[in-house]
Amino acid sequence: MTEPTASSSDSSRSVSRRTVLGTLAAGAGVATVGSIAGAAEDYWTVVALPDTQYSARDERYVRAQTQWIGDNLTEEHIAFVSHVGDVVQNPDRPVEWEYMDRAMSTLDGAVPYATIPGDHDYMTPDDRSSSIRRYREHFGPERYRSRDWYGGSGPSDGGGNLSTYQLFSAGGYDFLHLALEWPAPGSVTDASTPLGWAQTVLDQYPDRPTILTTHSYLDVRAAGRSTDVDEVNGDGNSGEAIWNSLVSPNAQIFMVLCGHSWRRDGEYHQVSQNEACGSVYELLANYQGEDERGEGYLRRIEFRPGEGANAPDRIQVRTYSPVLDEYMTDDNSEFAFDVDFDTRFGASAFDTDCSGDADGDGDIDTEDSELVQRRLADEDADVDTDAADIDDDGDVDIGDAVRIRNKGRGY
Repeated sequence: MTEPTASSSDSSRSVSRRTVLGTLAAGAGVATVGSIAGAAEDYWTVVALPDTQYSARDERYVRAQTQWIGDNLTEEHIAFVSHVGDVVQNPDRPVEWEYMDRAMSTLDGAVPYATIPGDHDYMTPDDRSSSIRRYREHFGPERYRSRDWYGGSGPSDGGGNLSTYQLFSAGGYDFLHLALEWPAPGSVTDASTPLGWAQTVLDQYPDRPTILTTHSYLDVRAAGRSTDVDEVNGDGNSGEAIWNSLVSPNAQIFMVLCGHSWRRDGEYHQVSQNEACGSVYELLANYQGEDERGEGYLRRIEFRPGEGANAPDRIQVRTYSPVLDEYMTDDNSEFAFDVDFDTRFGASAFDTDCSGDADGDGDIDTEDSELVQRRLADEDADVDTDAADIDDDGDVDIGDAVRIRNKGRGY
């Protein structure tokens, strides 16, 4: 594993994000890896570039996407850009790689970003045993090695180096981004495989909230994670297998981005609870089924402190086309998640158990105790009975409500 070229502290903070932002607003400078220089951000944005395979044929649409990103770095506080794979449609056509190289070069030196290979980036689509030379030439580790936000690649066995990781900072938090190749073969217990390598990176940065991008993970047709491996030799893990072995056990992963699966709308999202009872936001976006090769749509994932309705903060997702200068506003294209950033992005959220989290929101607080009491009062309150039965006696009763209250207060 290549060590990162920039140093940063990954120990738990003694101050909250709001304290950090207050200091910044007062005029004190804070240096962070991959961050955008300037005053405190009211919000920050991660941009997801969906499959570009169709639009790679004539360059116009992807150039418009990356140019919009470059032009709006400051205004939109863009902290990171993640390409979800299938960079090109015809890997044997050098011109498509040249188009994509030029388009993505707009981001070089401007913002931290990552690409991953999809099934169409192999010389024989869907076949990992075929050549991926051209992807590696244009988007391999050498493209990023001089960037201070670039962490490394791996594993190297078998001519790999297709998975990478990046470090970036925004809003007073230090993040890890894992770019995991399609379709992520191996086991988390074997560091010589992509899945095992990803686990070693998570182990190296245990206090960093993490976004994982991998090409094939959710299935829009099944409205859930993929359960089949679509690599012709069966060499890889399904989305469900990646969830069970890597995402759910590692509570620092709070978001998964993917593409690949599509029909005309090409969108799906869900919220899942990991083994520590934390929420994981899983987002699929693939617009290749739209008219005009996807019409340049991209995902704007905005982290908005203080704007939540049911929690202090909000992750707002918007779907926007710089080509059309239009938004998609249906429920699959524009939606939000309310979350407490300090809690979900804090290291304490990575090492908890589900006992007492009756409402499944990742926190144990007075709301859980009140929910159990409403259930006992026959007010039809929906609780997670396994989590609410904190004394493990087989019943959810007033004793559990008291214990949950005390646990939420830190007793």
